[in-house]
Amino acid sequence: MTMHLVLFLVVAIVLLVIGVPVGITLGLSSILFFLLEGIPAMTVVQRLFSGCDVAALMCIPFFILAGDLMAKGGIAKRLVHVCNMAIGNVTGGLALVTIVVSAIFAAMTGSAMACCVTIGTIMLPYMLEAGYSKEFSTAIFSAGSVLGPIIPPSTAMIIYAVNTNVSLTDLYLMGVPAGIYFAVGLAIVAYFLCRKNGYKGKSRTDEGEKFTVKEFLKALGKAVPAIGSPLIILGSIYSGICTPTESAVLAVLYSLVIGLFVYKEIKIKDIPGILFNAAKGTANIMFIVAGASLFAFVISYAQLPQILVNALLGISSNKYVILIIILVILLIMGCIMDATPILLITIPMFLPVIQQLEISTLQFGIIMCSAVCIGFVTPPFGTCLFTGMSVSGVSMQKLVKSIMPFIASMLVVLLLITFIPQLTLWIAR
Repeated sequence: MTMHLVLFLVVAIVLLVIGVPVGITLGLSSILFFLLEGIPAMTVVQRLFSGCDVAALMCIPFFILAGDLMAKGGIAKRLVHVCNMAIGNVTGGLALVTIVVSAIFAAMTGSAMACCVTIGTIMLPYMLEAGYSKEFSTAIFSAGSVLGPIIPPSTAMIIYAVNTNVSLTDLYLMGVPAGIYFAVGLAIVAYFLCRKNGYKGKSRTDEGEKFTVKEFLKALGKAVPAIGSPLIILGSIYSGICTPTESAVLAVLYSLVIGLFVYKEIKIKDIPGILFNAAKGTANIMFIVAGASLFAFVISYAQLPQILVNALLGISSNKYVILIIILVILLIMGCIMDATPILLITIPMFLPVIQQLEISTLQFGIIMCSAVCIGFVTPPFGTCLFTGMSVSGVSMQKLVKSIMPFIASMLVVLLLITFIPQLTLWIAR
């Protein structure tokens, strides 16, 4: 089996390096192992099906659809308006508004790319008009988009909960303070960089509009329907009224009603296209999930987790040293892969290590999800880097240079929530 396992890993790595899609890579390398080991072909079909036949995964298509409806329904624009009236006039106000709106929008969509495109498209013209450089502006909304899959709802957390049997509700509860810590870290860096570069605030979003209590309350009133979405999603889950899947369905219905009848920015003719985009996004994720279920079976069958446990514990028995090693592995993988495949590949390998060291599985979930989400903005293949570049037209070299301070702040927060578990665990307890 040792030679078969080596071939399996080599083929998987080679396919990834040459650019074969992750779902196909996981499936083909696993099928090769099945053939070498003489495992019945019917097992392939069974594992592919069982990997997707999980009730909790029903959250994913509904949250994707809800996110698309929110992005196109005018919700983000109202949030930007009210936040800008509240804090837009301070030093670096537009940068702070971008981060705050990204955090709020994250609590609605759970998608980094949706957050990057929507918030970036709205905020970039304002920041450029106020004298912000294009690369700094792009770095702000690209870094802010990382909050999308950290603050619930989160596809990464759904994947982790399904594969570890931890409570998704508890994981969501812990994701809220974790996301706030990341947002605060980004805001602190943004403030000092804006102060250094002389980037001022802008107290109005429309020509001639001045800040008054009356105007602020008016803007807040228009944003109330938008703010209702995260309250419905998170409130229904945490109160025990709905399961995460049921809350996702409510979010779809609410977003559709708001977009069609309140803000009127979604037309009936737009709905087929929105449904098609959500279906494509769901299919991409579920294809990876199916391939990863085969991959996980091979890992378990070949006893790779036990090998990894012995190897890591052979390096050190100190849980903090092991956690640092795991974080480095996850961050390196994040430079070349998306969050979902990283989680599906590494959860079955790292979970036995964590259990051996008696580390909270819930706490490790927040650590793991946060680490892989930072990969959205780490070069050379960070998804949100490419998305930010497409929105603004800035070059990769300039964007990477500008976003590095924000990545550094996220790494600091990641270390804090890793080595001070009480920062996130308190809310679940």
